[in-house]
Amino acid sequence: MFWRFNVVTIISILLFANQPVCCQLSEGVSVVLHQTNITRLTARALHAAGYHLHIIEHLSIMGAPKLEHVVVEDLIRMPRLKSFFITQAPLLHRVAPLPALPELRTFMITTSGLLEVPNLSHVHDSRKANTSLSYLQAIDLEGNHIKTIPSHALRVRADQVSLNYNLIEEVPKHAFKNAQISKLSFKGNTKLKRLDEHAFAGNLLLRQLDLSNTAITSLPTKGLEKLQILRIERTPSLKYIPSIYEFQQLEKAYLTHHFHCCAFKFPEIHNPARHKLYETQMAMMMQRCASIQKSQARKRRSLEPIRPVTDGAQTVTALEDDDASTMTASEEYENFEEYFSDSGSYEDGDQGEFHDIVNDTVVSISADCGNFNTRNRNVECTPASDALNPCEDVMGWSWLRASVWVVVAAAVVGNVAVLLVLLTNHTELTVPRFLMCNLAFSDLCTGLYLLMLAVVDLRSYGEFFNYAYNWQYGVGCKIAGFLSVFSGQLSVITLTIVTLERWFAITYAIYLERRISLSTAAKIMLGGWLFSSLMAGLPLLGVSDYSSTSICLPVESKDIGVVIYQGSLFLTNALAWVTIVVCYVQIYRSLGGGGENYGGRRAAAAAERRIANKMALLIGTDLLCWAPVAFFGVTALAGVPLVDVSHGKVLLVFFYPLNACANPFLYAILTKQYRRDFITLVARTGQCNWLVEKYKLSTTPPPTAHTNPSTPAQLMPLVDQKNHSQISKEFSDFKA
Repeated sequence: MFWRFNVVTIISILLFANQPVCCQLSEGVSVVLHQTNITRLTARALHAAGYHLHIIEHLSIMGAPKLEHVVVEDLIRMPRLKSFFITQAPLLHRVAPLPALPELRTFMITTSGLLEVPNLSHVHDSRKANTSLSYLQAIDLEGNHIKTIPSHALRVRADQVSLNYNLIEEVPKHAFKNAQISKLSFKGNTKLKRLDEHAFAGNLLLRQLDLSNTAITSLPTKGLEKLQILRIERTPSLKYIPSIYEFQQLEKAYLTHHFHCCAFKFPEIHNPARHKLYETQMAMMMQRCASIQKSQARKRRSLEPIRPVTDGAQTVTALEDDDASTMTASEEYENFEEYFSDSGSYEDGDQGEFHDIVNDTVVSISADCGNFNTRNRNVECTPASDALNPCEDVMGWSWLRASVWVVVAAAVVGNVAVLLVLLTNHTELTVPRFLMCNLAFSDLCTGLYLLMLAVVDLRSYGEFFNYAYNWQYGVGCKIAGFLSVFSGQLSVITLTIVTLERWFAITYAIYLERRISLSTAAKIMLGGWLFSSLMAGLPLLGVSDYSSTSICLPVESKDIGVVIYQGSLFLTNALAWVTIVVCYVQIYRSLGGGGENYGGRRAAAAAERRIANKMALLIGTDLLCWAPVAFFGVTALAGVPLVDVSHGKVLLVFFYPLNACANPFLYAILTKQYRRDFITLVARTGQCNWLVEKYKLSTTPPPTAHTNPSTPAQLMPLVDQKNHSQISKEFSDFKA
């Protein structure tokens, strides 16, 4: 924020907080009316209270719930009035145009009921000749209900003007024409959506502008050529930032979006047409400088035969002529340079400088007309770009871009193949197949999420910041973020149910009534779908935000609610993985006895251990993909990040989705059961009969003395123990 209360006013408030006071000072009188019941502020009311109007310098009214009117004509009777301050006057809706008050330096009406800006254009009108220009140090109208800015109401010479936290909806054309305002703030006007193209035109002195926490969609540039500091924070509605060439003196910018800072960093990509115009102007300046240099060289050559005369006066005259000719040549360059330079600062000899002297060129120019050189000006801009909010492209590295396309291809093709085969054999739908369908769908969603990122990266390669707003605040990013969170949660929940189902099948092999039925599995998965949809939908309802990063993940922790949401995601995954680990420890223990459990048949026990080992491998691959993201995510939430943003992006975009392309192959495509279902599907189509025959030959064992060659072999060998055959049947979908 640009300013707070005037120092003199604050001192007055501290000294005279409880009652009307008249304190005689060498400079005059300070008056404070605290919690007064006056309805009209008039000279008679002040005089009746014992104040001498002609010596009042500071007038403050704090807490006037019944004040409705200010008789501004009576202020003329206070020729020494320097500060005028009213606060907490909810019934004060309008103030008539102020008369000439040449000594007034501070005008503040805050937290009151003003509906429009008072007309202050005549405050420093003076009929005296040869008087120095006066200016207001501060105009503060913060916290009112101002909706409009009347024409010429702020045609003033002021250092600071605050219209913060009002109800302004529009800044009209030429609202500040012929004004000389150094610092202007509209912060907190949440209804401010439109700035006219000429809203700031005619303001000859604007150096700082604050449009934070508004709803503007565009920023005009007329009148902002001399701007030094620009603040547009917490304003996500601003889509486009003008070119840096429109802000000839900009030094600092505090913006909302990372990609807007990229516009200042890469002006040639942000606005190629404007950059080309700038280069053309630079070329013209270089040509003009070269012509000046040639002119000076010819002049020196023409003076070489001339010898200096003995008369000192004549020698001086010759040098003066030479200087004059050089100046004449420079005037041509000076006329062109006006495009880039400041027209001058407004200064008052009696009151000091009205504003600080600034560097008044678009570029630092060293024009020695033999060594012309331009250096692009660097603007200090926040928030700066990073790996999650890049300037040039989404992926950032070529290897990451190529790897993502490989993962996308494997995830989409693999999971579509699994769903196609399993769903077409719906007559043989079992609990493991049902769970595999859910897992394949969740992994397919992850593949689609990565596909959307890869396409955006390919389309915006080299200039992502020009596409960033449409992508991050469009429907596409919201869909991508939803798919990512939804698939991540559903995948973990499905793997947990798969593990529990395996644990039940092995632990209670002889108790058929304790198995998870298909209807029970469907109910559990319905709860998983609802929970995953809820967690993925919360960012769409304002809890966290998918639009905060280019990869559309809710990774920024802005407030406690977002931290709780992100912590809930990590906690859910952590509980799921703990459950999975505990279940597999129990599975290993139950299969560890081998010969003892199966009457000495160690081969059968070894087969079941191989199945458990395979399942542990499947879960372990998912754990290896998820654990780094979880670990570094938790440390970041705890305020102790162990990896930088660049490495964190690699974890999120590459390692975390790896299981989406691995799961369909490890869980289905590489198993015997999937190959049998696939051949069955092909046989139904009547195509590729050679493939069906080849599969039959590969699965038919060679004839022996104990077998009948004409009898088809069993696809799944049986074990003579009843318990073991029951367990093997439960694992038939996962054997390789």
